[in-house]
Amino acid sequence: MLLLAAGASRPLSAQDQALVVSIHGGRHSPLVNLTDGGDDLAAAFSYGGGVALQLNPNVAIRALTTYHRTRYRGTAVTPADSGMAQFVFGGDLLVGWPATSVFVPYIFFGGGAVLTDFDDPSQDTSTRFSGRFGVGLNRVSGFGAWFLEIDGLLYQFEGLGLRRTQFDVEAKFGLAIALGL
Repeated sequence: MLLLAAGASRPLSAQDQALVVSIHGGRHSPLVNLTDGGDDLAAAFSYGGGVALQLNPNVAIRALTTYHRTRYRGTAVTPADSGMAQFVFGGDLLVGWPATSVFVPYIFFGGGAVLTDFDDPSQDTSTRFSGRFGVGLNRVSGFGAWFLEIDGLLYQFEGLGLRRTQFDVEAKFGLAIALGL
């Protein structure tokens, strides 16, 4: 990726349009219990990447994916295996605050899907629509930006005989590299 960035003709802060490639890692934390009795999904380390098209200095559209492993914790059901993998796919509109410093705050909103692949062979894979929103802060450098982002994710969890609207939060840190267009 660094070789691609070396070909960028201008710094990110001076570009009106760019293709932005990013990688990130962080923590995915469900905030809503799956049952009234307190059964939930465990928080987990997450990682992923994305690609964005910077339309002008303050607006971009982005596609991204994040992966994490989690497990069911509770007593309402007894699965053969409580582990599962979740893939979060999203498309966002990002709006940055016009800034003259190297720190650029932004907000985003969009939609996507949460795919849950259960380790228990008796459970079918579940894919549910999700709404996304959040805030972030870029630290712009010569060819890209370090970023810190807090995402909110709203979706309907379905599996293990349970069905409940979930609200998850993901904090992530990453690097975005801009390629001038």
